[in-house]
Amino acid sequence: MRVRIERRFALLALYQFDSGLANELDSVREALESAAEIDDSGELPDASTAAARVAARDPELAASRARAIEQGLGFAALVWEHRAAADSAVKPFTAEWPVHRQPIVDRNLLRLGWYAFTHGDDDVALAIGEAVELAKTYSTEKSGAFVNAVLDRASKAAAGPKA
Repeated sequence: MRVRIERRFALLALYQFDSGLANELDSVREALESAAEIDDSGELPDASTAAARVAARDPELAASRARAIEQGLGFAALVWEHRAAADSAVKPFTAEWPVHRQPIVDRNLLRLGWYAFTHGDDDVALAIGEAVELAKTYSTEKSGAFVNAVLDRASKAAAGPKA
């Protein structure tokens, strides 16, 4: 499954919000622009010049990236606003791993996935699939299975009993 770049940016923004690294959207936006510009050497470029360098090389890519960053940031802000509801929704399925004990990436992927299938335009399978792929990429070896199981149960609970 291909994860949309907007979801990657949303996860990065949620990480920033949750870790306390950034409190203002502008500082998170700058961090996302820098993350989008990590060059082949693995060095993180200066945030103030990252967007300008992309624009100079490829204006279409720069515009596309800017849209993806804004969409990801906007989605992350909505997820962050609803984090208490998301945490409550997954709580029954994470008794062994309460929110405060979950790795920061997993916690925010649960929030992101839950929000995507309860408030977003995504169907459940897409929302869970993207969250699982992000967990496999950015978290621990067992995180993909954890995120999949919790979001699957939470989606069934959100759908209610079948008639």
